Amino acid sequence: MPMRLLPVPVSPAVKAEQIRLLYHQGPAIQLLGIFTAIVAVAMFWKVADHAALGLWLGVHVTVSLIRLAATLTFTNREIVELPILERWARRYVLGALISGLIWGSLSMFFDPTWPPPYLITLFAIYTGITAGAFNTHSSYFAAFPAFYIPPVACVTYVTLRQTESGFFELAMLFMIYTVLMYVSALKLHNRLAHSLEIRFENERLAKQLEDSNKKLARLADMDDLTGIFNRRAMDRCLSSEWNRHYRLQRPLSLIFMDIDFFKQYNDSYGHDGGDRCLIRVAEMLLHHAQRSSDIVARFGGEEFAVILPETDEDGALRIAEAIRADLEGLQIPHSSSGIAQFVTMSLGVATIIPNQSDHANVLRLSADKALYQAKNMGRNRVIQAHSDRQENGECVPDNPTEGDLSAVR
Repeated sequence: MPMRLLPVPVSPAVKAEQIRLLYHQGPAIQLLGIFTAIVAVAMFWKVADHAALGLWLGVHVTVSLIRLAATLTFTNREIVELPILERWARRYVLGALISGLIWGSLSMFFDPTWPPPYLITLFAIYTGITAGAFNTHSSYFAAFPAFYIPPVACVTYVTLRQTESGFFELAMLFMIYTVLMYVSALKLHNRLAHSLEIRFENERLAKQLEDSNKKLARLADMDDLTGIFNRRAMDRCLSSEWNRHYRLQRPLSLIFMDIDFFKQYNDSYGHDGGDRCLIRVAEMLLHHAQRSSDIVARFGGEEFAVILPETDEDGALRIAEAIRADLEGLQIPHSSSGIAQFVTMSLGVATIIPNQSDHANVLRLSADKALYQAKNMGRNRVIQAHSDRQENGECVPDNPTEGDLSAVR
């Protein structure tokens, strides 16, 4: 049973949010407190000592302004560390306690000779500030009793000291009211804490789902063997880059390449050997994708592609020839090759400044034709499709440019 009179335990994230809510509601309660204090002094000016009332109001306004400045300082900062937030929460609770004591001291002005309207006003002020604290302090529960217990204790003490009939009953009613306010504030606090727990759990699950979806999307875009992009990702990236280059009117280059006599390689070295060869080729190609925008993909068994954004013909040809030469430099043995003792590669290069959107297939077909030319001309070579003559935007490699070769033809 005693545990039901205390707030439920919360996670660190919820506690941090409770403290932020406490401070974000602070400015309104400080300004409203100052206004209420001025109204109270104006009401009791005719029946209480002026000097004492003025001193009370000065202390109240000073404390309220200090708390308001602290509240604004907090709200202008981005504090995320829980220990620092807890220090700010303790400051707020201390400030609430001091404000509560100041409000409690107002009851000490009470005199039983006051006319009934002034007595009613005094109790209305105390019920009002208790209700206000209920709304603004319940998010961080310790602040609520810290604020409202001092005035409740003071007004109860003053009321019980009166010997006139009815004051004892009035004190009992006020105590019942404050107990009900405590229970209601506790329930509000626990409901808010539960709502925040659900909110943060939903955010955590949403983030987890987003991360899982991103991971699945990456896996769907990756070639299982080599770890580079697959055909699906290559097609999407090429289409996106085509439309971007159409808007920019910049050259877009594509290199298609095919490992020479790879079927014979698999026959000689087995599929495990073939897989190791493909992995080494993929690693070598990634070395040539030096910019973050360059894209390397495997789109067939032994077929690879490199998308080179904003790369002209000369640049694309140099990269293609460097790829061909680097593969030779690896000297991966290939005893079944018809042209060399090592694994070699044929490459087709195409470069286009797009002249219409959503037409990336033009570049793909041009690079494919150039690759076909390279294979027909003896393999282990780079063929570049000419871009000075186009049919519907397509580079036509009928008179191809061949990269310098050092390999045996």
